[in-house]
Amino acid sequence: MFFMKKIFSFVLAAIMLFSAVSCATGGGDPTSAPDTVKDPITDPATDPIPESNPAPETTEAIKEDEMLNILFLGNSLMYYNEMPELFAKTATAMGKKVNVKSVTKGSATISDFADESTEVGSKAIPLLKNNKWDYVIIEPSRRISPYENTVKEAELASAKKIRELAKAAGGDVLLYSVWGNNNGTVAEHKAITPTNMPEVATHLMGRKSHTKFMHEVNLEFAAALGGVKVALAGYAFENCIAKYPEFNLYHSDERHPSPIGSYLAAAVIYATVFGENVENIPYAISAAPAKGVLEGIANDTVLGGLVPDLTETEIDKPFNLLIVGSNLMDDYSCASVFTKLVKEADGRTVVSQYVRSSTFVINNLVDEKNDLGLRAALAETDWDAIVIQISRRCTKSATDVEDSELNALRAVMPLLKAETDNIFLFTLNSKSKPGIFTTASGAVGYTDSGKKETYSAADGTAYFKALADKWAAEFGIGVINYGAGYLELSDPQKTEIGYLQACMIYNAVFGKTLPDNLSETNGIAAAKAATLRDIAKKYGTK
Repeated sequence: MFFMKKIFSFVLAAIMLFSAVSCATGGGDPTSAPDTVKDPITDPATDPIPESNPAPETTEAIKEDEMLNILFLGNSLMYYNEMPELFAKTATAMGKKVNVKSVTKGSATISDFADESTEVGSKAIPLLKNNKWDYVIIEPSRRISPYENTVKEAELASAKKIRELAKAAGGDVLLYSVWGNNNGTVAEHKAITPTNMPEVATHLMGRKSHTKFMHEVNLEFAAALGGVKVALAGYAFENCIAKYPEFNLYHSDERHPSPIGSYLAAAVIYATVFGENVENIPYAISAAPAKGVLEGIANDTVLGGLVPDLTETEIDKPFNLLIVGSNLMDDYSCASVFTKLVKEADGRTVVSQYVRSSTFVINNLVDEKNDLGLRAALAETDWDAIVIQISRRCTKSATDVEDSELNALRAVMPLLKAETDNIFLFTLNSKSKPGIFTTASGAVGYTDSGKKETYSAADGTAYFKALADKWAAEFGIGVINYGAGYLELSDPQKTEIGYLQACMIYNAVFGKTLPDNLSETNGIAAAKAATLRDIAKKYGTK
């Protein structure tokens, strides 16, 4: 198994290198997408594809009768890794004569292409009117969501306009059905006008559910357009992930395709257009087993009718983590590190959120009108785990502060318990001879008395642990003893702190330790990361 993983790692690296060198065209998603249209003939890209992803406009001149003429109209989900050119090279390698042209732009919708006053519409509509086309490939945008209908209505109306132009040009449209987001979220957009669709909200949704929704949208569009073909790229992604989870089809943003994801999409379009298997493409790396696997998945999906299982299991659903505390946690990016660790260790997507204040105390949460957004967060999301930081305003001599914080925790605990039983108190490390606070100015606004405790950082940290244990016993919740772990660090960097915090949160919320062979280290040396994981194991949870 280890040997096979090594082979696959080599394969993926080789394919990514090939894609960056040999690809060349363009298109989808509203996130991190370039905002230009580029002609690879007159303005060839020189930067590596995976990060910059320029959006080319054309490939070569149109020839009547002699070739199959195909126009790609899309966004970054189409043009990443120059997928239309991958399709053209695939068809040529399979002995087909094709002319492929593309007009693409990041975040472009079908409605943009149907409106000649837009940048992409001003290019696409003259092409549609003045040339012969066998297929015009369009993509129902992922701005369509289950949460409102204005975007879908606008996109469908625009798709009908594009289809009429395609039919007048001698062909028809083909729908490009894409995959779901792999980060556990879906953006909701609203169509103010057909070409103005701002984002209005973000919702949680697993990848399989999102893929299923987009597939159903494409089937609805296909029926409304008179039964046009659908290229099942989203289904192919799911079939591949189910059978070969070691292949990473996603770009690092978990929305766009990786180079091999784009290769799979191109193979799907080939099988859909020509109705025949794609195989043994000579321009790809001949020794790469991944290439043949992807071609086989495309063939099975399109021609074999292989339908993926899109039932969401518990591991498919996003794991939702709420962190309540101060900048002593979010300054070190522990939530984002936690997300990466869970993804690598368990294959799960994490959605995390902070409820924070730079001077956080639990009493901040009591006031319903000024609770740092806690109640809104609880209402909007079903949280799987909640981590609450104990404030450093608590010290041994500040018994009034300690009592006030405990009473505040008693006040908000029913809200938290209604959400989940997976709740943890997060201890901090103490300063040496910390300041003593009082409740003189009110429960929330604890005041520095100007006096200091006489004990050491180690004694103060032990006090926090004892306090957390006492409170946790009352409420039947857990304790993350981060403070003690921190004391074992020597002049730590922020990346080390964030990594230790994330490891300790992982151990607590999942009740297990991280595997030893992780590649995610938050940018620190592997040996140091291993030491931090050992510290996290040492202090564990209660």
